[in-house]
Amino acid sequence: MAKRMTDTDKWKKRFIRELSPEHKLLWLYILDDCNHAGIWEVDIEVASIRVGCELIYDILPKAFLDKVVIFDNGDKWFIPDFIDFQYGELNPNSNVHKSVIHLLERYSLMGYLKGSQTLPEGVKDKDMVIVKDKVKAKRFAKPNVEDIIDYCNERNNYVDAQKFYDYYSSNGWKVGKNPMKDWKAAVRTWEKNTEAPKKSKVEQSLDTWQEARQMING
Repeated sequence: MAKRMTDTDKWKKRFIRELSPEHKLLWLYILDDCNHAGIWEVDIEVASIRVGCELIYDILPKAFLDKVVIFDNGDKWFIPDFIDFQYGELNPNSNVHKSVIHLLERYSLMGYLKGSQTLPEGVKDKDMVIVKDKVKAKRFAKPNVEDIIDYCNERNNYVDAQKFYDYYSSNGWKVGKNPMKDWKAAVRTWEKNTEAPKKSKVEQSLDTWQEARQMING
């Protein structure tokens, strides 16, 4: 289970105060459900189930959408403030930050961070305008194992990609009795139920030794 810092003063901010109750819940849900680079895989249907309110993509408040960068044809949202709050200035020498920087560079999002003076390459001012078009349902495309591995690496989770593929390919890519609509949403569900692999006794002993060495040298 990932742990993140939270802003206890958020309830005093006008942005939060002016949101409706369901949109307050959605915003907090997105901050928890996005990956470690502040990128959220848009799934309003699943979000509606988890927050307990019916949400509609094309009537989200403008103040809400001003907080995110919509890309990948509306399938992903990026929250620039997430990076500033969770990490501050990104340091390429930090292993954790390296992973974040890799994802932001992959999607040309570095230019949206605070302190950046330029827009990402290929992005013009007109592209910054958020258009609240309704997301149209897409025809389901079955992933291969490599697709699942890549997505799990992007999410930085511990889902067994081969096991996931074998399970759904054997049942005809269905969720319960219904045809699957979004395999990435299914991965995210597995992610919440998958714990980090336990370390072996050798690894645990090595960790203990390294901690003791740091204390002696510290």
